[in-house]
Amino acid sequence: MWAQRMIRILGRMIFYMLLLPLLVGIVYTLSHEQWTAALIFMILCVLILYRGLIRLKIPANSLVVRDGKVVFFIPEKTVRNRFDFVSRGQTIVELPHFGLLDRPYKLEIFSPDNKGGLYSCRLSLNLGYIMELPAWQRAYDNFVFYQDKLSLAVKRQLFRSSPQLTGPFPPQGEKDMEKYLQPIVAELNLGLESLGLKIENATYTFTAGPTLVRFVAAEQEIVEKAVSSGGAS
Repeated sequence: MWAQRMIRILGRMIFYMLLLPLLVGIVYTLSHEQWTAALIFMILCVLILYRGLIRLKIPANSLVVRDGKVVFFIPEKTVRNRFDFVSRGQTIVELPHFGLLDRPYKLEIFSPDNKGGLYSCRLSLNLGYIMELPAWQRAYDNFVFYQDKLSLAVKRQLFRSSPQLTGPFPPQGEKDMEKYLQPIVAELNLGLESLGLKIENATYTFTAGPTLVRFVAAEQEIVEKAVSSGGAS
């Protein structure tokens, strides 16, 4: 995603900004036979080259990919030798975190109580990646396909799954709501599996009371607008 690309570009810029003055310093000190200063510049240059070219800092939620196929998943930040991956024809792909896992998705479910009122359950869903190889491959394929629109694809998937979620809501207490949430989370996870994602944590707020929403058929809405405009004239 764009934030990850900007971080990588900034890291490369810093690397070259440090390397160029060191190379100039090595040439200058050697040409003027300043051996001590030249040795210091050389040591610094080797350290910069190691950190910029050989030492590979791998962020969390990264995939090791070869020929478009996921080899394994790296869940935590780590440091590896870059040539270990290059020699095998492997590349590191960082799966998105910002805009996808760093903030919860909101979902609200309504159900009538048959007494002229509604139950309302507002869900807050924190997502994570499924720790299985087929799921990692799906996550990679969707990342390549959607790029910066992956978060929107997740919202669409939650929206497609939401019509399957119905009441009645149990008003007895928190334990009943916990039991009620289990099949809801399971249903939502069925849809998220296609993206290689799952719900890590689900919290909710539950309210019940008089009618909160009035559903109006399209034909009735047209009639009401016509009557309102006729009355206004």
